[in-house]
Amino acid sequence: MIIFSKEEMYDADKYTINSLGVASEILMENAGQAIVHKMLKLLKPTDNITIFSGYGNNGGDGIAIARRLKNLKFNVNLVLISSPSQYKGPSLYHLNLYKSHGYNFYTYDKITNQIIDKSTIIIDAIFGIGFKCKSNSTCYKLIEDINKSNAKIISVDIPSGVSANGDMIANAIKANYTFTISFPKLSAFLYPSKINYGKISVVDAGIVFNNTSKEALKQTWNKENFEKTLPPRKPNSHKGTYGKALIVGGSKYMPGAPILCAKACFASGIGLLTLAIPKFAQNYSINHLPESTYTHCLEEDNYIYDFEIPDKASVIACGPGLSRNHIVRNVVKKTILSNVPIILDADALYFLDDELINLIKLRNKPTILTPHTGEMAKICNCPTEEIETNRFQISKQKAIEWNCFLVLKGPHTILSTPDGNQYVNISGNEGLSKGGSGDVLTGIIAAFIPSHQNIQQAISNAIFTHGRSADLLLQSKKTTRDITPTDIINNLNNVFKEVVNKNYELY
Repeated sequence: MIIFSKEEMYDADKYTINSLGVASEILMENAGQAIVHKMLKLLKPTDNITIFSGYGNNGGDGIAIARRLKNLKFNVNLVLISSPSQYKGPSLYHLNLYKSHGYNFYTYDKITNQIIDKSTIIIDAIFGIGFKCKSNSTCYKLIEDINKSNAKIISVDIPSGVSANGDMIANAIKANYTFTISFPKLSAFLYPSKINYGKISVVDAGIVFNNTSKEALKQTWNKENFEKTLPPRKPNSHKGTYGKALIVGGSKYMPGAPILCAKACFASGIGLLTLAIPKFAQNYSINHLPESTYTHCLEEDNYIYDFEIPDKASVIACGPGLSRNHIVRNVVKKTILSNVPIILDADALYFLDDELINLIKLRNKPTILTPHTGEMAKICNCPTEEIETNRFQISKQKAIEWNCFLVLKGPHTILSTPDGNQYVNISGNEGLSKGGSGDVLTGIIAAFIPSHQNIQQAISNAIFTHGRSADLLLQSKKTTRDITPTDIINNLNNVFKEVVNKNYELY
């Protein structure tokens, strides 16, 4: 599903109205009808419903919802935030249609807190995507009162006080449910704004997206995408069919990181796996991963500074547990100079200075960088807050500039491609917030790259698999508090079983 910024949503709206000839009044009616249809599952005949409607298009949607709910005999109070004289265009059309049905409304200046106190459902249609986060609105007190109420809060398209692009005021509506119109907005995938949405459902209002220019897109990557694009295992295959991965990492204080990565890689289907790790760690790894082989490394004080790349390597994953000792920088540089797809993770990212980034730009094989917010901030030499508030913009810009696939990890991990497209993962939970979780993701990516023909699909499927394993653990006896990276690895089989069970045919 495509994700829209405020500007892109306006463009789609204009295209539908001006080029396709669909009147804005009809789009508003469609939105009201679609939201009411989905909302009915949340309502009881005894509910006392209050709808707060602004004078913009979002308020017009609220008025259309109020009329339809009244037609269904629900007890509804419609409260206009402004004087009726301020309602224009399609909002005025729906206000007149509402009045022509003989239905009454209140204005905000004439109501008391009793209306809010008696409400079991409050529908928020105050501000839409055009909200500019200015602090002089007379509606802020109303929003505070709504948030303090005991009512279930349902927002129309977007919680009032949150902008489509992620900015928000401190006391924005904290919705239990948001019915977003036609396309999800950027702020639904950014924190802290996502929290205000509650549970999100997208409704179809008939707004059409026009991408004849083939501009770069932002879209979600979900279970349906995963099931459609995960390659099946071939019955006549052998170990060479599924690629040969090399994992480079490990050091005196972090011997376990490359082992987690390797175990995840094997559990995700790699055919052959080689480790480039210090000798002391090899004895340790044999007990945990007897399936792997080893390549020759040069090392000093249990830090590797050079390694051999095996023949016919399909992918190199460099960084897990590598350390930030200056001696290992040459390992990162050698990885970048190789002629195979590479993944740079964890400590490998620490060494990405101008020289190494310029080498990445010149590569003709795929390069995957997997930073979390702090690592991305260091590479970009900017505050972490700047990355958090501009996740989409910065990751897209750098993926294009650096000629790489950039996996910006975090809630709703974003994959940005060298051509500017972005894929937002919707699986996963806070149980992944543990040291070692990133090493597991790198191992899954390394396993998926040789088996997928499309590199974007390989990375997106790996990210989804990682998060889906954590989600399935919550359906068992695990909680977000006690999930470990090892649990994620051991549960990968259940992610793959979902696809196998769906597609398996018994002959």
